[in-house]
Amino acid sequence: MKFLKSILYFMAILSLAMFLVTLGSVNGQQIHINFLIAQDDFSLAALLIGAFFSGFLVALCALGFSYIAARFKLRRLQNHISRLSAQISASSVKE
Repeated sequence: MKFLKSILYFMAILSLAMFLVTLGSVNGQQIHINFLIAQDDFSLAALLIGAFFSGFLVALCALGFSYIAARFKLRRLQNHISRLSAQISASSVKE
């Protein structure tokens, strides 16, 4: 089930990327961009695709960080539960 879910997510992202490529191929005009120290001409398609993938990477980093933080918290709480259950079993043995 988890494998099927990951395949569906991959297909959704792939279809969105294909939509952006199709949208970008229709918009072939050149855009002039002034950076702080340089300036260059880019096609609108390249800017759309770059904006999509940079947003995707930022979201992936944010979700990855929150996933890792949740895993650490889960591990800490599981250790706390095991310590408490060991204390309960030790106190029930004394009585």
